[in-house]
Amino acid sequence: MSNKTVAEALIRAQKFEDDENYEQAYECYKYAYELNPQDTETIQKLATAAQILQHNDDAITYWNKYMEIKPEDPISYTQLLDLYFHENKYQYYMTRAKLKTIEGRLAQAVDDYKKALNNTTDEKDIIKTRYLVAQTYEIINKPFQAIDEYLRILDYDHNESVYLSLANLYYKEDKAAALNILNQALEHYPESKNIKEFLCTIHLATGDYAKAEKFAINKYDKIKSLLMQDKNQEAIDLLTSFTDKDKKDPRYFALMAEYYYNIEDDKNTLEYISLYEKTDPSSPLPSQMRALVYEKTNNDFEAHFNWGKYYIKKNNHELALDEYLNAYNANPNSVEIIRELINLYTALNDEFAAAEFCEKLVKIEKNDIATLKRLVKFYEKQGYEEKVMDYLYAISEINNKDYETLLKLAQHAEKNKKTGEAIDFYEKYVKFAPNSDEKEQIKSKLQMLTSGEIAEEESLLDKILGFFTKK
Repeated sequence: MSNKTVAEALIRAQKFEDDENYEQAYECYKYAYELNPQDTETIQKLATAAQILQHNDDAITYWNKYMEIKPEDPISYTQLLDLYFHENKYQYYMTRAKLKTIEGRLAQAVDDYKKALNNTTDEKDIIKTRYLVAQTYEIINKPFQAIDEYLRILDYDHNESVYLSLANLYYKEDKAAALNILNQALEHYPESKNIKEFLCTIHLATGDYAKAEKFAINKYDKIKSLLMQDKNQEAIDLLTSFTDKDKKDPRYFALMAEYYYNIEDDKNTLEYISLYEKTDPSSPLPSQMRALVYEKTNNDFEAHFNWGKYYIKKNNHELALDEYLNAYNANPNSVEIIRELINLYTALNDEFAAAEFCEKLVKIEKNDIATLKRLVKFYEKQGYEEKVMDYLYAISEINNKDYETLLKLAQHAEKNKKTGEAIDFYEKYVKFAPNSDEKEQIKSKLQMLTSGEIAEEESLLDKILGFFTKK
């Protein structure tokens, strides 16, 4: 069979199976597998044939190979469960846990991992299983249970990745605990760059900049720690040694801004903040840095305005609102801050406050048709006819050919029984509106208004209603 292809071997194997010659079929499948060990169809047939012949160890081997190639396909897991059930309870529960994991039943997977632990005394198996339990707890957001599992692993093995996982979990809640676990890790892995970088990060976050400098691995953390200690000359010496490629990194611009802030060069500070913002527009840091510069120079408006932007990017709308209102109070004629307040109140679903600032805006930006139309829509909803008409008149004065506004003016005038005014605006609408079914309907209405038919119909209705309301 040495000259056969995979396809030919599979065809021959199938013929043997049809004749119930399973041993020969099995040999053909093995040959096909040797030709292409990544073909999952061959592996599946080979594993199935092994099960039929009760070569269970081989079947387990091949189903595990299938699982490695197609880990999301449940067929290998279900077959392995049958094979492990009587022979290997540890592997049975491990396989069942993995199956539940790919099915998204993570809490149940944890239960099976724990059952697997109860069925083994092998240290390597225990470490591997506890690691999977810990990772699963992290995914389902149970950090304290994950911490317990990682700590149990340390009873068996001082594993660097376990220390780092523990430190990461502690870091969110208790930086001192994270620091403690990393110092323990450093005793076992004194040359670990990952551990040192994490230590540097924690010392920067907790304000111990001298220790941050000691553990800094990359140049950016090194310079940051120097700047935070006001070691400005050492910092700029390193910054000026950067290559052209390094100088395109957002962190370079941020550090240059910090350097100039330290030496009180506000112009260059703001310039580098802008350069940083261009490379990372979603970051809240540029707004925070600007706010600090403007606080130092007693520019209240810009300070509050930038703190507001900072909190917007941090998704803290309440603090952003406080800062924006402070900025508005410092400069109530700023169109920019009024627009930001309109956007923020809209995001907070406060229509009345948004409308209030829309009114402030159109007093300054008198030709802002979009905001005027927004006010029309708001006051229509509230039923304030006088306000609606005022803003519609304002729009028509800016653009006397805005047929949508002319139509609204006509409709509101008609509603308020100002027939002559309604006719005037309907005529203007017909003059400027493009051809449409609506325009034809308005033409018909206009004819009835000008002929007095609508007025007569309304008068008759008034009489009928009046008859029924007489006492």
